[in-house]
Amino acid sequence: MQGPIDRVSEASKDRWKWLWSLSIPPKLKIFIWRIFRGALASKENLHARKFSPSMTCPLCAHPSESIHHCLFTCPHAAEGWRQEWPSLPTPASCTLFMAWLTSLVPRFLILSIQKIIFLLWQTWKARNKQIFKNTSPWPPVTIAKAALAHHQWTSCPKKPPTATFPAQSTPTPNHSSSPPSSHDFEIHCDGSFFSDPQEAAYGVVVLNSHGQVCDGKAEILHCFPPLEAEAKALLVGYRLATDLHSPGLVCSDCLPLVKAMQDHPRKWPWRAAAWISTIKQMMDSNPLIRVSHIGRKSNVKANWVARSFYNK
Repeated sequence: MQGPIDRVSEASKDRWKWLWSLSIPPKLKIFIWRIFRGALASKENLHARKFSPSMTCPLCAHPSESIHHCLFTCPHAAEGWRQEWPSLPTPASCTLFMAWLTSLVPRFLILSIQKIIFLLWQTWKARNKQIFKNTSPWPPVTIAKAALAHHQWTSCPKKPPTATFPAQSTPTPNHSSSPPSSHDFEIHCDGSFFSDPQEAAYGVVVLNSHGQVCDGKAEILHCFPPLEAEAKALLVGYRLATDLHSPGLVCSDCLPLVKAMQDHPRKWPWRAAAWISTIKQMMDSNPLIRVSHIGRKSNVKANWVARSFYNK
């Protein structure tokens, strides 16, 4: 689904720079970006993509569950806004979402804007919990969870910069990755191996619809055969993808590993076979997230992250 971000004005570019500079978790930045793009997996969007037979809201039976309805006008969401931010006008539609959010800057402290974003996130999570766990949302609980998550984020020490890899830390390789087109994000995964045969590392990067790196993860692995490192990278990448709750691709340049998603991995090392089985189970419950093969030249960012983390 195409949104207004596909025709970015100078004002929009400034808004995105402001968003990426906000001190909030990377997954919340991606969440806000997906709201503006109209890319959350609401019933209306799933129905348009032929993934759901109905557009009806699963919480209140409204005939069309749009993103705006999920986050602002569904009774659970509306009550949360009424209790926590009674004087705050909400946007008329998600097309105006970023303009609404940035319009709050002159009126509120950044701390308050962070709290608003955390409330949006917890409202979305409460909606998903109703769908997947049949747990009815209760606005006071949603508000309390948002406040707790915000407090934990602002009071706890942040992870070292080597643990995540924002856009400005990414190199400019000779072969850049193509930005996602028919999906909202791509996650590139790679295992990297060194002169010591007993050591490896994996790198995982999250690309937005413009091919920009907006999140990532890396870890050093000890005594891992090459195939196990590739499987571990794919497992971590797929878990990151499920946190985004949106259509996307998880990509690896290890063709045997990608093929194993359709075949039983009988000849794989036992640990890799277990991870492949876990990925396949997650794929069964997440039809919007697919595993795909990419060439090594297109996977240069994930490879660089793995090698840089090993050499840090």
